[in-house]
Amino acid sequence: MDAELFNAAIRGDDSFFEPNVSLNLNRQVTAQGNSVLHVAVKHGKEQNAEKILRFHPSLLYRRNSKGDTPLLVAARLVRLKMTQVLINRPRTEVEVGRNHELLRMGNLEKDTALHDAVRNGHFDIVELLIRELHPRLTSLTNNAEESPLFLAVDRAFYKIALHILEEAVDVPGCSYGGRNKMNVLHVAVIGTGQVKKKSYKLFYKLLISSYHYCSQYNHVLQNLNYSAHKHVRSTIILK
Repeated sequence: MDAELFNAAIRGDDSFFEPNVSLNLNRQVTAQGNSVLHVAVKHGKEQNAEKILRFHPSLLYRRNSKGDTPLLVAARLVRLKMTQVLINRPRTEVEVGRNHELLRMGNLEKDTALHDAVRNGHFDIVELLIRELHPRLTSLTNNAEESPLFLAVDRAFYKIALHILEEAVDVPGCSYGGRNKMNVLHVAVIGTGQVKKKSYKLFYKLLISSYHYCSQYNHVLQNLNYSAHKHVRSTIILK
């Protein structure tokens, strides 16, 4: 990538990104395959990102060497304002359809922006991504077969997990699956001992919401009742 262009992206010099016949931004990438939009996103320069997208909208869909789009980078770095810029920019009717495509795009690990937002525990970004596309985003799993819901429960982000369940309640295909052939109840059992008192109500609601999907895992439910009684000193009755 041109050194002046790179420096402009990290400094916040948005005047550098106006149409320039002598410098094709679509061909300018770093050694890691990052476009100038990736660079602006990474350094949190929202004004630069807006200017770049105005004149070079195709960069929104450009992937780097790891398969990350600028949106994936924004979600991973927990940049809410930048995520809003990338999703909510003015766009044509055709681009609205492509915007949905963008939200579903995964990297080489098949992680989507929602996976990364959940992994980092950022509720506002999770809420934004699901609202802007459709709860069906919750059906996508990565190469490890981890769904966004599974990641949320695995990391004890129960508020995020409940939001996913509430938004995807009528969506066929919402995935409860995870790595090593586990599902959300398996990791719930494993994590019961670490549930903090202030999170217990959320944890309980999560289990009830997940029960109907996972009811075939009777051995898991039995372990869950025992674990909850032992570690949280409360009895969970699943009906």
